[in-house]
Amino acid sequence: MKNKKDAEFDRTTAMENDLSSAPYYAIKIGPGIHYTLGGVKINSNTEVLNKSGKPIPGLFAAGEVTGGLHGQNRIGGNSVAEIIIFGYQAGIKSAEFVEAQ
Repeated sequence: MKNKKDAEFDRTTAMENDLSSAPYYAIKIGPGIHYTLGGVKINSNTEVLNKSGKPIPGLFAAGEVTGGLHGQNRIGGNSVAEIIIFGYQAGIKSAEFVEAQ
């Protein structure tokens, strides 16, 4: 997918690497059932919020340490997408915070 464009499905993608040619690498991933429904609350910038709902400067979080996204229950399989999406966002926001210091 060159230029983050997936012509086959007529959409753009956030993929950072062109996967249209080899080499390819793979890892084995097995299913697991585990998840926390608690943890720290975050906003859309993955900033951890204090008890007053205000961001704590320089503190970012993603994955199962976070809470509040699913309420009292969750849809199975969401944790993988949550780690990838919010983990990527937390990395970006953390780097931006450090660079601004």
